[in-house]
Amino acid sequence: MTNSTIKKDDIINSLSIVVQGPLYDWNIVQTAQLISQWRSIFPKSKIIFSISQSDLIIFEGSGIIPKLRIVRIHRNNIVFQDALALIDKFCDIVVMSDSAIVLPPVKSGLRENNCNLQIEAAKAGLRLVDTDYVLRIRNDIVFSDTSLIDYYIDNYNLPRGKYAALKQRVLISEFFTLNPFTFEKLPFHYSDWMHFGLIEDVKKLWDVPSYGIIDATYYQRNTYKKGSGPRENTFISRYAVEQYLAITVFKKFFQNIKLDYHNDTTSINESLYILADNFIISDFTKTKIYFAKYQHIMRHNNINIVCMTHEAWKKIIFNAEKNINIKHLFKKEIEIANKSLKNNPNNEDFPPPKDIMTKIFFKILIYLLSENKKNKLKRNPKKFFADSKNSITKRFGEKYISSMGL
Repeated sequence: MTNSTIKKDDIINSLSIVVQGPLYDWNIVQTAQLISQWRSIFPKSKIIFSISQSDLIIFEGSGIIPKLRIVRIHRNNIVFQDALALIDKFCDIVVMSDSAIVLPPVKSGLRENNCNLQIEAAKAGLRLVDTDYVLRIRNDIVFSDTSLIDYYIDNYNLPRGKYAALKQRVLISEFFTLNPFTFEKLPFHYSDWMHFGLIEDVKKLWDVPSYGIIDATYYQRNTYKKGSGPRENTFISRYAVEQYLAITVFKKFFQNIKLDYHNDTTSINESLYILADNFIISDFTKTKIYFAKYQHIMRHNNINIVCMTHEAWKKIIFNAEKNINIKHLFKKEIEIANKSLKNNPNNEDFPPPKDIMTKIFFKILIYLLSENKKNKLKRNPKKFFADSKNSITKRFGEKYISSMGL
């Protein structure tokens, strides 16, 4: 199959779906629902469920599980039995990944770091793929239809430069593919929610060793770089998980790239050229994702500045050969980020206003609002004030939104 002859049917006829993640009582129903959806939109594709951890099923170590069986304590739970039966029915292969243990949180205030569980589950699933193409994805994400393939075909063959390491571009999520010039100066932070592309390329992206405890606790012994922002000063780990995966993989191809710690910007330009040449940034309004856990993040006011959008990705591609400072491509985004960081360093949805009159007005407003409207104001103040019919509320709101850089 060559780049010039790629067709949607060719991909679908040689496609595997690797769904990876844990299987517990709190997510078995959702996992069954989403795997059912995968089978509905890809009736002929091989579906592989790679389980990272479970206390719900009977298994004897790592490897393929021929038949899913529920543990004794849940045998009388009809809901769990039905969900497990659906998973068993719609998956061609279920595999338990090799053992791994959790690490301390990447940042203060987060849950434990599951990096090594992710790595082992990805490897276990990808080893079983025998098709040309693969979609490796979390078990709490699904798409509405096959439009992600159309999107991939429309974008995979855009011009590539000297940082092309993979045989063909791989589709990744726009969310948590960070723009390292705006809110968090984290180069090589390419989203790991999903990878869609040639199996040989996706395997390369997970060809990494386990993350070690020394790097996982790096900032317990080391100081932050001078000038680090408030969001960068919460790190415990040397790298974000996404950075560890990316720098480990692409260092094999480009030995001069450098990332000594999470906000080391030595190779910031190279990180964006590598992103442009090896990946496609998704636009989820076109690829139609469903991800319940992060729906609120997708609606965040500044998400398209925090993260690298499809349009920003294309901007890098079509300016790569020009003699320009890549940072200048993001002048507008940087200005917005700097203003927001100054007024709202902790990235709150509803940061407290600065001036005394607005503070007094907000106290009165919140006292008068119903619970539903209070929640709307706190979730999305920009939309709340835009929808307001009261001219005074609207005026205070516009002043607040502008002054806070929301």
